[in-house]
Amino acid sequence: MESDVLALAVTDPAPKSGNARGRRTRAQLVDAATACFGEYGYERTRIQDIVTRAGVSQGNFYRHFESKREIFLEALKPGLEDLLEARAGLQDHTDADALAADTVLYLRTYSRHRHILRVMREAAAVRSDGFDELWLQLRSSFVARTQSWLERLHAAGRIGDGDFPQLAAVLGAMVEQVAYVQIGLPDRTPRDEEIQRIARVIGDVWHRALPPVPRTSTTTKTATKTATKKPPAKK
Repeated sequence: MESDVLALAVTDPAPKSGNARGRRTRAQLVDAATACFGEYGYERTRIQDIVTRAGVSQGNFYRHFESKREIFLEALKPGLEDLLEARAGLQDHTDADALAADTVLYLRTYSRHRHILRVMREAAAVRSDGFDELWLQLRSSFVARTQSWLERLHAAGRIGDGDFPQLAAVLGAMVEQVAYVQIGLPDRTPRDEEIQRIARVIGDVWHRALPPVPRTSTTTKTATKTATKKPPAKK
């Protein structure tokens, strides 16, 4: 699943110019495109906006990129790579503090790329240039990791049984929505203490959502006998 996402979005398009000057121009275009997409959104950004900000001609643009979609994918690449790497750190623990620490890493990564990631989600919402498919595949990659984590915990006897595919989807949707609304949308980048506060709540919610391990029948019988045992008769 992750390789499918990377193949769609984070693989470098073949550069059309391999010399140093061409690489500099390409980097200028990507930087300008990232700024334009963050400011105007995907739909409203024009190639003219990108080349004007980069200080190059439209002809130079087409020496490096075939379309606005292609340069958007190039601008999106660092954010997607970093998010996939951040999510790879999900360890087999159930402690709320540890889960919060994992979430801090994810939210900090999202924050560094918040404008372009916000634009990707908004482009997906209006189904621009197939970004809905890209977003769904990326989301499926994160959900699959969470489901695998839940299944490992269950196999180790650390959590009870449950509908792990649905639970993973719900937990992932919560993190995704919180990141978009509280980090992607605001006018300013949230401070690190705000990110940590958000992450603590998410870690606590994830911890509480884990299915509890059922008590064994022996434990239940012992508890029942203890509860129903009559006190000794008074002499």
